[in-house]
Amino acid sequence: MQTALWAIVVFCIIIFIHEFGHFITAKMCKMTVHEFSIGMGPKLFGFGKKTRYSLRLLPVGGFVSLEGENGDSDDPNAFCHKSLFKRFIVLVSGAFMNILLGFLIFVVIFSSSSVISNKTGDIIADSPFDKAGIEKGDTIVYMEGDTISLSVHSYRDISLFMYLNGDSTAKITFERDGEEFTKTITPMKTEKGSVILGFNVTYMEHDFYSVVSAAFWECIFVIKSVFLSVWLLIKGVFPASSVSGPVGIVSEIGKAAEYGWRNVLNLAGLISVNLGVMNLLPIPALDGGRILFLIIEKIRGKKMKPETEGMINFVFFAILILLMLIITFSDVNKLIGK
Repeated sequence: MQTALWAIVVFCIIIFIHEFGHFITAKMCKMTVHEFSIGMGPKLFGFGKKTRYSLRLLPVGGFVSLEGENGDSDDPNAFCHKSLFKRFIVLVSGAFMNILLGFLIFVVIFSSSSVISNKTGDIIADSPFDKAGIEKGDTIVYMEGDTISLSVHSYRDISLFMYLNGDSTAKITFERDGEEFTKTITPMKTEKGSVILGFNVTYMEHDFYSVVSAAFWECIFVIKSVFLSVWLLIKGVFPASSVSGPVGIVSEIGKAAEYGWRNVLNLAGLISVNLGVMNLLPIPALDGGRILFLIIEKIRGKKMKPETEGMINFVFFAILILLMLIITFSDVNKLIGK
């Protein structure tokens, strides 16, 4: 019961923020908004005349219904009659609000906890870093391996690189006294199977600038991770079974709730930024797909036929629903198998 309540709260807040982004920018651009809904499926209740504000049964999504968003309209304030720039702003604003929410959540988390930096602490004797001549106080700025190359702005970047690169040889670029140096190292595997570089962590100073900076780079890290995950799924490096849907997310929220509010907040921040980035992928039926159509419109100098755009969106929406059902079935199987 507690898991369900936490999940509903988290989903509703994230969905509300996303749809509010579309809603407020549509209003600012003086577009006709028919409905602002949180949830999908049957309507539980609603209010308002010109614009209906409603709550629906299933907390798995939401929508802002705009006049002329899926076809032509006689209304001069319809979405389809607004400038390309205004339509772009409305489409991108949902994802922007999700990323902004994630950033603010991370600010709250980091303001009440220590943040590990990308600066080295004590170097372990005879470790890969020690043999490469890397010293305490050096700042890791870039890591390059066979599978992945990353600019480093936080310890999370180092962890991600090590997870993907494993014990393969890597080039480590670090900064010392304003100069950059690059060393080639081979990470060391311990008896327990973990991979280490050979240094103790240090923590960032706990001031306003450091907290905001850490929150910003955490958002960048999540964005980077989403694109990397999609790319590695396409390449087959990650198995498709590693993808989670709503059921898997609810399970993770329940686990996070067992360890306190900070873990739930952190997961909410991760989900919010993930949702924002995924919505911007250039896939029809998503905000990113509709933005892609705007780009095509700009290049062609004329709009795509509403019927054609509607059909493409419908086909991809059906595919996304099918994929969601498959992922949900896989999530349920994982839970049953535990």
